[in-house]
Amino acid sequence: MKIAERIYKELMHEPASIWFINDDFGAKIMVKIPSPIIKSIMKGCKIEFLFGKDNSQQAAIFHTGLRVYDDPINYATITGTERFFDEHCSLAAIMNRSFTYIHFHNELGICVATAKLSFSIADQFRVLNLQGNPERLYCGKFDEIISRSLDCFDYSIKIKNKQKNVYVIENIAIEGKLEDWIIMNNTVIGYNEINHVMVDDKDEGSILEKEVTIILDDLFRQKLYLNPQITKAKGYRELTDVFAISDNGLFLIESKALGVIDSVSNKTMEKKVKGVQKQISTGIDQLVGASRKIESNTKIYDKHLKEIIFNKTSFLHCIVLVSELLPFGDWKTIEYKMFKVMVENKIYLNVIDLREFMQYVGHARGSADRLNLMLIERVEAFVKNENIHMRLNVMKE
Repeated sequence: MKIAERIYKELMHEPASIWFINDDFGAKIMVKIPSPIIKSIMKGCKIEFLFGKDNSQQAAIFHTGLRVYDDPINYATITGTERFFDEHCSLAAIMNRSFTYIHFHNELGICVATAKLSFSIADQFRVLNLQGNPERLYCGKFDEIISRSLDCFDYSIKIKNKQKNVYVIENIAIEGKLEDWIIMNNTVIGYNEINHVMVDDKDEGSILEKEVTIILDDLFRQKLYLNPQITKAKGYRELTDVFAISDNGLFLIESKALGVIDSVSNKTMEKKVKGVQKQISTGIDQLVGASRKIESNTKIYDKHLKEIIFNKTSFLHCIVLVSELLPFGDWKTIEYKMFKVMVENKIYLNVIDLREFMQYVGHARGSADRLNLMLIERVEAFVKNENIHMRLNVMKE
């Protein structure tokens, strides 16, 4: 497998990761992280690159990571292990340059922004000294030994985990300086929609709606509708953000973006959580209203005001899709509301973030019925565990 092909596959399947690249087209660093974190970096929050070397094995295992101080306490961190010789050589080449370019990819794998990245010369030497001879570093598959070593790296850089028998490995953190930003104006052509997406668009809710339709486009094709309409006393109003139809299920989606661009930079995590919870509560109310319109056989139109013809199914899938489901604070009120509206309205209700939703769509493998069943199982798991922050492991048979 060629290097570019391998990286592309990893980019499409990894929820978050870092790639160090040095090829015939030049040197660069690629990062895949959620859009709200990219926006925080663009606003100027500090970023650190993390490196660790585990000398417990005959061939030392080298780990890398990125820490983003989008919150002073609960900052975002991604980590991984370099397992290919080209990665070791690329990192060494980048640390011998005065600067390189970094490409930021969102949850969809789309490059949304680039910037010029530089480090201090002293920090570059620190990384090169830690790395040593690239030919003596581990290359191979990700097995139990590598997994345990990565746990040790996480432990060494103060990431909380429940793993036992971890040990400290040598590690360093260096701050990166970003300048000369370029924002990409991406156009995605689908079956029903042509969506223009820019990460710095101040209408963050509209961008998230478009991203949802991009994700679902190949699954539902001509039966996917952005901003469907219903009639009111004078004119029309929006039924929901996204409406998707399959033979065995109807999907109503309300997207709620975590506002970053115009938000106060030093907002506390408590205020962020309350803001997300308020949006989710509003989204649930909107979905209940939309589901009742479906049940009452209200005529629904696409955004061109052409009537959408469909067969009503027994249960509706209602989804509040957020850009980030923050794992902090007390969520009991939201959880109780979810139970209540599901019982009273006979709907399936999921509150899910964009990254996990993409995993479900990916595991559906082109089948809307499979997505339908997996979302039902997710609701059942939520009812059983009574926890909005659970994540299901989808296993292939």
